[in-house]
Amino acid sequence: MKEKVDNIKKFLKENYKLIIPITLMIVLFIAFLIYYKVSISNNYHIDTEEKVYQYFYDKKYEYTATISKNKKGVIIDFKPQEIKVNLDSTPIYYQKKNIVILPKDMSVVMPTLSCAEYLTTGYSYITYQDGIYNLTTNRYHKKLNHYFLYDGSDLYFFIEPVTLTINEEQIQLTPFSYVIAKYNKYISYYDRKTDTFKTITTTENNAKIENEYYTVYISKDTIDYQGTNIILTSDIKNLNTIDKKD
Repeated sequence: MKEKVDNIKKFLKENYKLIIPITLMIVLFIAFLIYYKVSISNNYHIDTEEKVYQYFYDKKYEYTATISKNKKGVIIDFKPQEIKVNLDSTPIYYQKKNIVILPKDMSVVMPTLSCAEYLTTGYSYITYQDGIYNLTTNRYHKKLNHYFLYDGSDLYFFIEPVTLTINEEQIQLTPFSYVIAKYNKYISYYDRKTDTFKTITTTENNAKIENEYYTVYISKDTIDYQGTNIILTSDIKNLNTIDKKD
């Protein structure tokens, strides 16, 4: 055994000038293979054409968009075809599927988890199937519980039925609906089931959205949590991304 070890040592000593460059070449080759595999994976995408629509003010725009997804099903690009669209936080709905795309960063507000907030990045999307709502974003694909989404400014998106109260009038909104509260004067809402968009003028400052899990004062951007009003985060880019949620 000692003789074999000595022979190996002798061989390495006599041939180290040859062994070092060969070893270096092998390391570089392995590094190249890893880089190539990662590069191919990152550049891989599938493009599909989808019929979608959005409401801007009270006008509905239906158009076709090319949607690019990577291997994990994450949307990496969105290109309208027939029209030019200035994408803001207005949700994008598939015309014939229970899918909605959130074009810009949003806060996922979790009233049942002490009103925690997490960031979901632009082009995240929510699907509904068999009674479950799933959120897909970079490094995250899980179901949503009794949460809602907020763009940090005016728009609230709800995945479950809620009641909107304005000027003491109660309006029932279905899942995948959203509300926009601007200037504490105009409140617009879109109801997914009836496919209607309406704007109401209000002189009050107590418009709210509620269900059995939360009450949100949309004119004040606050949420009632156990009798205390908590201000929702406006600078949502400072939030941790939702994949950091335990």
